[in-house]
Formats: sequence, structure tokens, C-alpha cells
Amino acid sequence: MKENTFHFNDLMLNYIEGPRNGPPILLLHGATKRWQSFMPIIEELSQYLHVYAMDFRGHGKSKHTPGAYRLQDYLTDCYSFIKECIQEPAIVLGHSLGGMIAIMLAAHHPQWLQSLVVIDSPVTITSLRNLAVSQAELANRLIQWLRISKLFNLPGLNNHFIPESLSQCDPDMLAAIINEFETTFHSYEVEDLFPKIKCPTLLIRGNSERGSLIRDEDLTKVLQWLPGCNHIKIPHVGHSPIREDRRAVLSVLESFLKQSSI
Repeated sequence: MKENTFHFNDLMLNYIEGPRNGPPILLLHGATKRWQSFMPIIEELSQYLHVYAMDFRGHGKSKHTPGAYRLQDYLTDCYSFIKECIQEPAIVLGHSLGGMIAIMLAAHHPQWLQSLVVIDSPVTITSLRNLAVSQAELANRLIQWLRISKLFNLPGLNNHFIPESLSQCDPDMLAAIINEFETTFHSYEVEDLFPKIKCPTLLIRGNSERGSLIRDEDLTKVLQWLPGCNHIKIPHVGHSPIREDRRAVLSVLESFLKQSSI
């Protein structure tokens, strides 16, 4: 698939678009990732859907925007992309950070979503905060490494030690997640967001003992806020169901979309 660029205001977002084989679906990746994280499922999805997958600002080949990495910023980007590039309501599938943005899209712009698929995204602010705290030391080392490598223009050395998806990240984006947590995530008020969701919704999670960010008690809260939410647990995977068992994810997704008459 060919990469394209979407421009609005002063921002440039990198994305790919597949053939028009069905309704549009927008794939939103997790923090420090890029559109390629969906490679294990893109080919199959493209058989019956019109696939779009984008790099968030500060990720992949999209523009870096120091000082502008709040969830609200990502939300504005994705809303503008659907409205101006896709130009019709879409299925939105997000993993981790991408799922958080997808939830916000469904709550704030319901007319632009056909359905919502959330894959192992934190559904409580407490679990999200705990994750940020637990990763703070490692993340701050990475932030310093990225800043030094970019300052001295050492992309080759950078790629030798860390994955390319990480080397492409804006260190300010990581700093916003780890060191400016309250400012970055203040708009993620899940108890207010979930009740506003009107479209068919599927929540795919792994096993918390294997690294899933959604615990059983978290799911209980989601079902209180959104009683009609479809949900499935894949017990042998952790936080990355697509990478760990893509066939299970594809099967669940296809069944959900058929059930939703999409």
C-alpha cells in the first residue's frame, strides 16, 4: 500500500489507504508505534473493508509537534482526518492509546462512527496512571537518548539500538505521556465518555496476568457505563493481541462486523 500525507492547519499526518473493498475503517496505533503495527491484519481486512491507517502526530513519518501532545490534540487530528480525508462515517479500531482516542471520537463525534473497536486500551485513569509510573525510569532514559541522537543527527546509531518505530518518535511526545500525565490525559474521563457512545462497540482484551491493561473489575465498570458493549477476552495473549494472535482478532472482528450489519 502506498503512503500518503494528509495536511490540515500546520500539521502533516502520514497514512496509508487500501482498495475500496467495503466500508471505511480507520486503524489507530498505540503510543510509540506507527501504522505498520497493523501489518499482521491489514491484508485480511482489505479483502472486505476500505482500510486507512495513520501515524499519530509525533509518531512514524507524521510531523512532530512539541508542546501539543494532549489527548485532545490527537482527537482533533483524527476527527479532521475522518471528516476531510475519509469523508464519511467510518469504523474506528484503536489499540492502546489508539483505542483511547477512538473512545473519545465515538463520544464526541458520534455521527462520524459506524462502529467502535477498542483493543486492550486502559479503561480507567488509575490503570493508566499506574502504567505511566511503572515505566517512568525506562521512558526517561529513552527520552534522553532520542534527544541526544536527534541533536547530533545520529539516526543510524539510533536505529542500531532501538526499533525504528521508537527512533521516529518525538521525545517530547514521550515526555508528555510520562512527565506531564495530568495535562496530557485530563480529558480521558471514561465515566463520562462511555455513556455517550451510541454506535456498536467491541472491546477486545487480553489476560491481565500476561500484561493486558484491562482487568476484570475494569470491564465491570465499562459494562455499567455502556451496557450494550460487546466484549471478548483472549486468555492466552497480553497487551498486544494483534501481534500475539492475529487470527483470533480477525475472527472476532469479522463476527462483530457481520453482527453489526457492516
